[in-house]
Amino acid sequence: MILRNSICNLEPPAQAELESRLRLVLKESGRQIVEDIEAPSKTPAIIRGYLEDSTADFVSMSQELAQVLRDSQSGANSAGILLVADCDTGSSRSVLLVKIEQEGGMRAEESVDKTAGQDVKYFSDLFLTSRSKVYKVALFRAVDVDESLLYGWAADRQMTGGGLAVFFLRKYLGCQHLDEPKEVTRRFYQHSQNWVNTRVSNAETRTRYAMAIASELLSERRTVSPQAFAVNHLKSNHRDDYLTYLENEGLPRATFDKDVSLIESKLSQFSLTFDSGLTLTGPRSTLEEGDIVQFQSLDGPVDRVIITDKVGPIKGRGVPGRSAHKPNSSDQ
Repeated sequence: MILRNSICNLEPPAQAELESRLRLVLKESGRQIVEDIEAPSKTPAIIRGYLEDSTADFVSMSQELAQVLRDSQSGANSAGILLVADCDTGSSRSVLLVKIEQEGGMRAEESVDKTAGQDVKYFSDLFLTSRSKVYKVALFRAVDVDESLLYGWAADRQMTGGGLAVFFLRKYLGCQHLDEPKEVTRRFYQHSQNWVNTRVSNAETRTRYAMAIASELLSERRTVSPQAFAVNHLKSNHRDDYLTYLENEGLPRATFDKDVSLIESKLSQFSLTFDSGLTLTGPRSTLEEGDIVQFQSLDGPVDRVIITDKVGPIKGRGVPGRSAHKPNSSDQ
C-alpha cells in the first residue's frame, strides 16, 4: 500500500468532473447511514474527530482511513485507490470517501519524429475514465454529527438493487442503514396514501395515484425513488407538495431499498368508501384495467362511479354489534 504525504493538485476541469459524477452517484443511489456502535471499525471515530477539530491534520486523517480500508478488505475485494476529500456541502464541512478501481488504457500522441506515425502509449494507472463507473462512495457532514454518533450517506454501484456491500458498510465505514427497508417501505406506502386521500380532490386522479403507488411497490425493482415516482406518475402541480409532505413525515426524496413484507397483503386489493356508507372492495386489477370501474367528474362535490360487470348473488351482511332477529309466532 502506498500512502501519499501531501494533498493532490486537483485542476479545475478534473474537480468539476469529479464533483459532477459524485453528485449523480449520491443522488441516484445514496442511502442514509448511521454509526453502528457495535461495529469494530475505527472509521467513525477518525472522521468524527476530524470534523470536530478544525486544527486536525487532513493528510494524517486520510492515511488512517486508508489503513483501516486495507485492514477491512479480504482477498476477494479488488484493490484500487481511496480518494479522501475535505469538501463543503452548503455551510457544512464534510469528508468524502471514494473507493476507485484503476484501469488500463492507451493513448495516441504525436511522435517526436514528425515524419513518423503517432506514438501509442499504454497507461496502467488510469481512473475515472469517461466510461468508468464510480463505485463505492460515502459522505459525512459535520452538521450531521449528533450526540456523538456519525450520520452520513453512502452508495455502492457494484451491488445489485442499490444495496451496500457488508464489508464497505459495516467493516470499513462502521455504519448501518439508518432505517430498515421494510419499515421505510411501510411508511412510504402509508404516507403516500394519506397524501392522496387528503390533498387530491379529483376522484379519478386520486384513484390513479393510489394504483400507481401499489404498482411501484409491486414492481420487480428492488428500490424506490420518491423523486422519480413523483416525476413519472404525478401531475406537475402535485409533485412539490407530495415530496414536501413525505419529507415532513421523515421520508427521504432519495432512493431507498424496498421491502414490502409488512404491506404485501394491502397491495393486491383496493377499497373505495363513499359518504353514503357504501364501500367498494375488489382486486386492484379491476381498477387498473379501466373497463370495469370508471369515474366521471361532475360539477360540485359529488362523483359518479360506473361499474360495468355481471351482477352475481346478492348477500346480506349483519351489522356489527347487533344480534340476529329470531322470528316469533307473529312473524310466521
